[in-house]
Amino acid sequence: MTPGTARLCKYIFRVVSYFVAAWGALFIRRWLKRHRERVAQSWPLVDGFILGGKVERIRKTSYFRATLQYTYFVREYRTGEYTHEFTTEADADAFVRLMKDTRVHIRYKRSNPGKTVLEQSVVEQHVLLAPRTD
Repeated sequence: MTPGTARLCKYIFRVVSYFVAAWGALFIRRWLKRHRERVAQSWPLVDGFILGGKVERIRKTSYFRATLQYTYFVREYRTGEYTHEFTTEADADAFVRLMKDTRVHIRYKRSNPGKTVLEQSVVEQHVLLAPRTD
């Protein structure tokens, strides 16, 4: 094997490794999100309010992450976050704009009210029921 071929093989291996690691991280993050939602099904509900959000590119992928910040009251005001991945930055930005200032139901762990879950199904209801501006 020539030195040029060896460098090319190393480069290809590195690119493929980054690609596999990035997709693996996305898969694990999505699985954990679904798992947390299943565990939280028995937790009590409290009214919450979406304060706003931010959008950032997910490193080494073509995806964008929208992170919503919400507040709720259980013995004191608290905050939490909800994240969702999008294929385009425009979709992620539109999602954050649509959800801002929305009232939602939050599930919280009774023994640790700082641990919360904003369920994807709750978010989808608001997205589907929102008026279209096309």
